[in-house]
Amino acid sequence: MSMPVDEFLPGFGSVDEFTQANLKKILHATKLSNDLPGEKREDFDYYSTFPEFRKVLSVQGRKLRDMLKMQLNFQGINSGVGSSQVEDLVDLLTDTNDTILERINMNLDEAAGLKREVNPLLLEVSQSNVNRVSGSWNNFNRNQKKSENKKDNDVKLLTARNVMRPQVKFKSFIDNTEKPFTPRLKEKPHSKKPLSILIEYDEVGGEFFSHPYLFEIERFSPSHDQLKPRPIPIPLGVERVDMDFIETKEQLEECIKELSKHSIIAIDLEAHSYRSYLGFTCLIQISTEHKDYLIDPFNIWGEMNLLNEITTNPSIVKVFHGCDSDVVWLQRDFSVYLVNVFDTHQAGKLLGLPRLSLAWLLEHYCKVYADKQYQLADWRIRPLPEAMVYYARQDTRYLIFLYEKLKIELLEKGNEQQNLLRAALQQSNILCSTRYYKPIRTSASHLDLLKKSKSVLNNKQLFALQELYSWRDGVARIEDESTQYILPNHMLLKICTELPREMQGILACCNPVPPLVKQHLQSLHMVILKARNKTLQTVDSDIHGSFNNTENEVAGNENEYNENPLKCPLELSNLSELGTGLKTLVSKQGEIMEFSPKMNNNLIKKKSSLGVFDVKDEEKKKKKKKEKKKKNEIEKFISPFQRYQMLRPYLESLKKSDEPDSANQQVKSADVRLESIKLHFQKLTDMTPKPKKVEIEEEEEEEEEVQNLESDEEVLPYRKSNGPLPKKMRFVDKKSVPDSAEKARLLEQVEKEAEKRKLEIENKLVQEEIMEKKKKKKRKSDEEVPFESKIPKTGAGFDYTNVDYDKMFEKSRQDRSDFNPVRHDKKNNRMDKTKQKTKNNGKSFTFKK
Repeated sequence: MSMPVDEFLPGFGSVDEFTQANLKKILHATKLSNDLPGEKREDFDYYSTFPEFRKVLSVQGRKLRDMLKMQLNFQGINSGVGSSQVEDLVDLLTDTNDTILERINMNLDEAAGLKREVNPLLLEVSQSNVNRVSGSWNNFNRNQKKSENKKDNDVKLLTARNVMRPQVKFKSFIDNTEKPFTPRLKEKPHSKKPLSILIEYDEVGGEFFSHPYLFEIERFSPSHDQLKPRPIPIPLGVERVDMDFIETKEQLEECIKELSKHSIIAIDLEAHSYRSYLGFTCLIQISTEHKDYLIDPFNIWGEMNLLNEITTNPSIVKVFHGCDSDVVWLQRDFSVYLVNVFDTHQAGKLLGLPRLSLAWLLEHYCKVYADKQYQLADWRIRPLPEAMVYYARQDTRYLIFLYEKLKIELLEKGNEQQNLLRAALQQSNILCSTRYYKPIRTSASHLDLLKKSKSVLNNKQLFALQELYSWRDGVARIEDESTQYILPNHMLLKICTELPREMQGILACCNPVPPLVKQHLQSLHMVILKARNKTLQTVDSDIHGSFNNTENEVAGNENEYNENPLKCPLELSNLSELGTGLKTLVSKQGEIMEFSPKMNNNLIKKKSSLGVFDVKDEEKKKKKKKEKKKKNEIEKFISPFQRYQMLRPYLESLKKSDEPDSANQQVKSADVRLESIKLHFQKLTDMTPKPKKVEIEEEEEEEEEVQNLESDEEVLPYRKSNGPLPKKMRFVDKKSVPDSAEKARLLEQVEKEAEKRKLEIENKLVQEEIMEKKKKKKRKSDEEVPFESKIPKTGAGFDYTNVDYDKMFEKSRQDRSDFNPVRHDKKNNRMDKTKQKTKNNGKSFTFKK
């Protein structure tokens, strides 16, 4: 009998039969699809006008998208099918086909023996081949004394491949919008005040909800037992203690009942933030003195707020190490709040320990060398490997023992009021009062990245940075991915600095290329083209050095103080422009002033009881008071109207002075005029030249006239000048200067009239001198031999008909030596032709007239 052959699939005996049958179906489907009217055909516009055709298209499109979603979920590929565009769906299909074919190739290689079987879930990254950087902090190796259970190969990072997204199980609890965070509390256990979640406003005007347990945290006071030392032995190791792994609501309720019986518990959290926008808690570790609990929150996300029965109970001490982030994570994910917390990190600060890490504390107090290699592991992995479970339990196993040891040291180093222990509890509970705030993107958020990178960009690059930063944030919120997963910071800055023209250039700036950059490559390319088309402008240098513009006011200033310890938040040097009203101990001249502290007025006397030496002191005080009064009068502000009132009597006196009131003033003015005129004439007589000097000046003027025969004018007329007299000729009677304003005005009028009179007298004297000069010239001409002048003299009795012009110009023609190319001959009445040779060329030229 023949043995039955196993079928590959029902109805198909082998793989070839399956592929051949499916290929025939695919060919038939493509043939039918080609016959349908498409968008690129002319008949599509015609058929699209019918409503029935449009309905069929929408129904079939939904079916196709549903089929795509089913296939993607079956293959475990995380990519949404939100777009209905054909191009986007085709790109999605090609990407899924690539991933599926890659898996097939890997499986075929394993089946052929080309690749060894490895755990497809976990990837270990070792640091054996990485060179250490020089430096004492990096050379420190706390693992010199290795435990027995530790392997030789140090694993620094544990990641997972193709992990299902845990957010799918609690998608309704994720809110990536910019709305304020709202607590999900419906009950408030261990409350001193009823549950009331109200909206509050910050300084900028932003909204946030009130802290439900703020009232209980502020009024918490530790019990007497909590302030007493309690020595305990070193706890048992992780291997000797029981552990419960909690995944359901029933297990969580039983865990809460057991924990409520203890007065001290240790808590720690493990979170993941790379594949989520806000991040989420992956594991909660709780330890008592004799048992450990690991709570997996993925399946019971909505019931995790039941832990408030334990965390808000003030009679139970919750021991944390560095609870800054743990408090925020518990609020964000589960609306779980904390009351009565002891943070070993804050206690180590108060004690002044050299190191504050948990690994150092365990090594110093417990002699346990903790392995922190899984600190950066992917805690989404399910089921958790044994190594990661061991690491998680070790973080909380010894915290209760550390709490008791640190409490004893705080009591020993503190005073009788247990100040250090109370301070540690107070600091820890202050951390519990912090609120969780969602990240908000503003128009200046991209400048934070620019400041950290210390790069200088122009306006095109800044525009691209702002747009790509907002695109990355928006896509991260929609896809629930971190911004570093969408596009890391160094790749973002590389794209913005280069501004590549082509899409391939964008991909070249990213290595490796993020998957969401490939999907949104076209939108990124459009942003970069917009940036390239902008005109290049100068950018303010303050944008690169300063920050924030408003610097996000409070948070930005705190970061500045932490980065630059020389900057003090109490420094008031920037208020110097506001005025000098602040009191200081140093004067403007740099002198140190006396400091007078406020004291009881009954003990301080303004005056001494003995008055022997008070005479001089009182005089000095009076002088000082007068000086102060003068200064105060000068420094007083006077309004324009007050100034007008002060000047009003002076202005009225000027008006009155314009109109003389009595005849006495006129008499005085006349006397003043006569005196000024007399003095002026005396000065003129002193300044008149002697007769000898005048003759010499006359002879010189005659010689000048003979030389300048070309001038036709005999004597230049006198022109009156309104300008002022020389300083020697001016008269100022200092004795006659009055004191009042009226006398001054009268004197000004008198001086003006005297000046006019002076000018008239001077003109007359000058005209008389000119006439005397003319008379002397005529006398000399009569006495001497007459000189025949070639230039006729112009006068009233001169006759031009008696002049013989031929004799006058006969000598001048003979003596002429200048060249005239055309010379007219009167006798022959013809044109003479002359030739002249140029000096440069030696050629002859003929000139005609």
